[in-house]
Amino acid sequence: MAPIGYINYVIQKWFRRSSTELQRAASVAASPIFTDFSQMLSGTSTIRAYGKQAKFFGSCTSNFDKFNSLFSSIQQANFWLSLRLDLMGGSVGAIIGGVALATNDANFIPAGWVGLALSYSIEVTSYLKHGVRMMAQVEAEMNSVERVLYYSNNVESEAAFETKLDPDPSEWPSKGEIEIQHASMRYRDGPLVLKDITVSFKGGEKIGVVGRTGSGKSSLMSALFRITEIEPDGGKVLIDGVNVANIGLKSLRLSLSIIPQDPVMFSNTVRYNLDPFEEKSEYDLWDALKKVQLAEVIAVMPDGLDEQVAEGGENFSQGQRQLLCIARSLLKKPKILVMDEATASIDNTTDAAIQQMIRENFADATVLTIAHRLNTIMDSDRVLVLGDGNVAEFDSPSALIGQGGIFASMVEKSKQAHDS
Repeated sequence: MAPIGYINYVIQKWFRRSSTELQRAASVAASPIFTDFSQMLSGTSTIRAYGKQAKFFGSCTSNFDKFNSLFSSIQQANFWLSLRLDLMGGSVGAIIGGVALATNDANFIPAGWVGLALSYSIEVTSYLKHGVRMMAQVEAEMNSVERVLYYSNNVESEAAFETKLDPDPSEWPSKGEIEIQHASMRYRDGPLVLKDITVSFKGGEKIGVVGRTGSGKSSLMSALFRITEIEPDGGKVLIDGVNVANIGLKSLRLSLSIIPQDPVMFSNTVRYNLDPFEEKSEYDLWDALKKVQLAEVIAVMPDGLDEQVAEGGENFSQGQRQLLCIARSLLKKPKILVMDEATASIDNTTDAAIQQMIRENFADATVLTIAHRLNTIMDSDRVLVLGDGNVAEFDSPSALIGQGGIFASMVEKSKQAHDS
C-alpha cells in the first residue's frame, strides 16, 4: 500500500497546486466581465450614439472566452483527477482480488475477510474522490481570502474615523472661516498638484474658484475634505481655528457639504437619498424639494418620497439628479458648502434660479464655487484664480477684471464665445 499512498500524495499535491492557480486565474478573468457590463449598462445611450455596439460586444465576447477557457480547464482538471482516482481504486480492488486468488488453495485469508476487503476497496474510490476534491477546493477557495489579505495589507486606508479631539458638532464650525497655510498635495507618487497654497476665506464669504484644466480646483476641495491628505511637511488646513488633520473624518465631513459635478444617487428611496440619517421631518423634505423645483415631479410619482431610485438614478434625468443633490445639501444647512461645477448639467434658466436659491438659503454659509460658467461667480465676494497648482490671483471680480490678468482674459473669451 505504500506505493499507492505515495501516488495519492503526488496526485493531491499536483492537483491542488494546479487547481489553486486555475482558480486564481479564473477569479482575475471574471473581473473584466462585471466591469464592462456595468460600464455598458450606464453608457448604453453613448455607445449607441457613436455606433460602437460591435466594439463593446466584441470586448465582452473576448472576456467571456477567456473566462470560459479557464473554467473549462478547471473542469478538465477535475475529470483528470476523477479518472486517476478511479484507476487507483480499481487497482486496490485488483490487488486484493489477486492476493485472494493466489492464496485460495492455502486458505491463507478467510473468505469473509476477502469479501470485506473487496467491499471496502469498491468504496475507497468514492472516498478518495471526495477527500481529495474537498482538500483541493478548500485550498482553491482560499484564493478569495488571499485577495482580501492582499488588498488589506497593500491598500493604504484613510485616517481615523473618530478621534478624542473631535469638536462638538453643535458648536463647530460656528463661523465657517477657512485658512489654508502652505498646503501642498499630490496624488500617490505623482507630481504636486497643489504647490504651497496659502489663502484664507472669511466666514459667510462667497468664493468663486476658477482656473484652466489641471490648475488644481478640484484638488483644493479634495484637500479640504481630506479625500487626499496634504503633504505632512508643515502645511495645514484650519476651519474656525481647528486643524482638520487632528480630528476624525466623520466630524469633518459631516460638518461640510458638497454638491458634486457628477450627482451621487443611492439605490434606495427618494426619502433616503435626501435624508440618509433620518434626521429631518417630512415637511422639511418637501420644503427642500420645493426650493429646487422638484416637489411636483416627486408628488406625481406613485410612491412619492418612497419611490425607489434605480441604480445610478437612471429613472431621473441628469438635471433632476443634480437638483436632488442640491436638496440634500439644503437639508444639512452646513456652514461650509462646496459646489464643484454643480450646475454644469442644468440649463441657464434653471441655473439662474438655483443660484438665487443658494444665495437666499446659504446667506450665512461660506460657499466655495468651482465655476463652469463664469456668470455664476460674477457676484461672488472674491474670486480665487488657480494656475498650475498655485494661487495666481485672488480678489473681487471687479478688481481682477480691472487688473487685466488671467481672470479678465477668461471673462473676455467667455463673452466672445457667447456673442458668436
